Parts: sequence; structure tokens; C-alpha cells
Amino acid sequence: MKLFVWAAAVVMILLGLATVWTPIPTGVPLIAGGPILILGSSRQATRWLRTRRRRLLRLDEAFIRLEEKAPKGLTAALRRTRPRRKEPSQPGS
Repeated sequence: MKLFVWAAAVVMILLGLATVWTPIPTGVPLIAGGPILILGSSRQATRWLRTRRRRLLRLDEAFIRLEEKAPKGLTAALRRTRPRRKEPSQPGS
């Protein structure tokens, strides 16, 4: 099953790259859909992206904005990649 999902994601990305310059706006959604399929099916990809988001704050901010605008199904896959951050300790605790 994972092989099918990865194959579908690669096809989506390649189709997106092929159609990104056409007047019909299908390229960007296809390019975005491919990695989201991969993130939804691979723990290793999720961990890899979480590490990148922890190190690169601009990337993390971009994903947070994307989470706010994405449909519910896609938001769940993106939220799993949020880096775990420690809460600041309260003074006097």
C-alpha cells in the first residue's frame, strides 16, 4: 500500500511540475498534494520535516500559515510535523 501511495505522490509531483506553467492552475495543488500524501503515509518523512521545521524558523512559520488555510484533512497531516517545543518555565515555580 505504501508503494502505491509513494507512486501516486511522485506522479502528482511530476504532473504538477509539467503543468505549473500552463494557464490552468493545476500545477501548484498537484505539487503540494504529493508531499502531503507522503507525509500522511510515512513516519520517517514526518520526522524529517519536523526536524527541519525545528531548525528553520521561517519554514516553520510558512507551514503554520499553510495549516491555517488548508482543508481539515490536510491540516492533520501538517500538524503532525509540528516540532515539539518546551513550554517556557514560569519564574518562581
